[in-house]
Amino acid sequence: MLLAVDIGNLQIGLGIHDGERWVSRFRIRTVPEKTPDEYAVLLEGLLGQRGLALREVAGMIVASVVPPLTEVFRKLCEGVIGCRFLALGPGVRTGLDLRVDHPAEVGADLVANAVAAYARFGDTCIVVDFGTATTFSAVAAPGVFLGVAIAPGLEVAAEALARRAAQLPAVPLSPPRRAIGRNTRESMQSGLIYGYVGLVEGLIRLIRAELGGEARTIATGAYAEPVVSLTELIEAHEPWLTLEGLRLIAERNRYP
Repeated sequence: MLLAVDIGNLQIGLGIHDGERWVSRFRIRTVPEKTPDEYAVLLEGLLGQRGLALREVAGMIVASVVPPLTEVFRKLCEGVIGCRFLALGPGVRTGLDLRVDHPAEVGADLVANAVAAYARFGDTCIVVDFGTATTFSAVAAPGVFLGVAIAPGLEVAAEALARRAAQLPAVPLSPPRRAIGRNTRESMQSGLIYGYVGLVEGLIRLIRAELGGEARTIATGAYAEPVVSLTELIEAHEPWLTLEGLRLIAERNRYP
């Protein structure tokens, strides 16, 4: 079985694929201080609840934006599980042509997202990933990664507003009943959610124009839900898009 691992700043997404389907997918908190043995115990427990065992894993593929944890999972794979390890990075066959100034700077998660999105649509597309940052990746036919726009993430914006303005509290990231707020909570939610929808739609329109006017659009990431439900410019929402991209990349590298 293949274990796909998406290591983000806040969460780690994990999926077990048996060669035909995803057997199990789940998320855990990102804790850089954990050791390989501690992650092994955690994963054994989670897999055991699903009738699986860590020793069944034949290979692990990782997309990571937290370099110290890349090495933790390498040691977990090679030293604890005893399986093959592949970290997405330079030299790994993806099927994408990275036409950017510095290909090595493109996040592994963005590459995996783009691979999965282009495989799904088979045409020019935009991937919007709502995480710590919100990223807009542009992919043109026939599988050309053209670049990215990066904006502050929705939660980051909310935390900054509450932290920098003494009289503004933290509020849930859910849309209020109306754009004109009648109390502090509603007013902040309106600016954060509806304002963020405006940011997302504005960037999608600009990127589509640069791509020639048409592009399929898909969303992923932990904070996608509040925005996706309020716009018609995003036609698909796939929470596990990164893992699917990792699975495809593993196949293209005949791995494991």
